Amino acid sequence: MIRRTSLPLMAVLALFVCLHAEESLAQNAHTGMVSHGQYITAPSGTVNDWAIHLSPRDMGFEEPRSEKDNAFLKFECYVVQINQYTWQVVARYKMRPWEGEGLWHNGSANYLLVHK
Repeated sequence: MIRRTSLPLMAVLALFVCLHAEESLAQNAHTGMVSHGQYITAPSGTVNDWAIHLSPRDMGFEEPRSEKDNAFLKFECYVVQINQYTWQVVARYKMRPWEGEGLWHNGSANYLLVHK
């Protein structure tokens, strides 16, 4: 006996609800790309009115013909609330492209703000 899930039906229903929402989704969500150290400001209200998701965009680099000695040691990707309207982005990585100590480099991240 083949068991079928209702996942496709749920996906279609969710899409229908999104397309027929009373408010524009563009007003309730904002996206963008930021670099390490930059700021993201709440589009309206305060940071408490928004949920933020940050994901790595560009971390690390290639070192052609010398990749056997590279080491990607760590990456950090998060925001720090600066005040009631603004977050500061931490998007950096530590890499050792040669023998010795690793060095921190600035990276970039994608963000998604969704109104609560």
